[in-house]
This record gives sequence, structure tokens and C-alpha cells, in this order.
Amino acid sequence: MAKFSELSSVAHNIAHHAGSGLSHISPHLAQALRSAGNDTAHIELLAENPYPSQATELKPLRLALVALRETVESLLQKHGFQVDTVTSIMLHATPASWDKQGYSLHTRAVIIASNGRVYDSGWLR
Repeated sequence: MAKFSELSSVAHNIAHHAGSGLSHISPHLAQALRSAGNDTAHIELLAENPYPSQATELKPLRLALVALRETVESLLQKHGFQVDTVTSIMLHATPASWDKQGYSLHTRAVIIASNGRVYDSGWLR
């Protein structure tokens, strides 16, 4: 079994992946947030259908977040964890204000383990 402290690495990997073009979240997240008049999303990645309540509905974003949820499960398993090892994985994402097209995201992942400990990636740019 993996050590819980490795969840810090998992949190960092999630935040890094979410902010990269590989996640396909951008520019859809920026568009959905801006059209709703918001600038930051809070997304529970363990939800069956993760989608930020603060964003307008966009099908490409919904599909990208479902794929990200699957990637998160794979990252947990890669590091030796089962999904039930954690109770929450919250992704915070803010489109960079200087990027009007919305391709650059500042991301942060916070994992709460089943033992109650919190593992925070900090904000990544």
C-alpha cells in the first residue's frame, strides 16, 4: 500500500494535468466561466458528473471533465491508491486574466484522504 504522503504528488500531478492542453479543459472552462460572470471554478473531481456550478453549460467542457475524472482515477491507481482512499478531490481553476482566449489556466488540486488529512498542490501557473 502506498504512503498517504504520496497524495501530495498526486495532487500536484492532477493540477498540472488539468492546466495543460492535454486535459482539453481550456479554453472551454474560461468561456463557460466568463459567460456566467465568474472567474474561478471549484470542481469536485470525484463527483459522478463533475461540472462547476459557477459555469455555463458547455458540452466540450462536460466531456473534458468526465475524461479528467477518469485520468484522476488512473493517477490514484498509478500511485498505489484506490479511489476510496480519498473522500474528495477538489480542482480549483482560474483562467489567466491576460489570456483573453482562455488557454492558460491557474490550477490547484486539494485532496482529502480517508484519514482526514489534506494534500494541497498549491496554485500552479
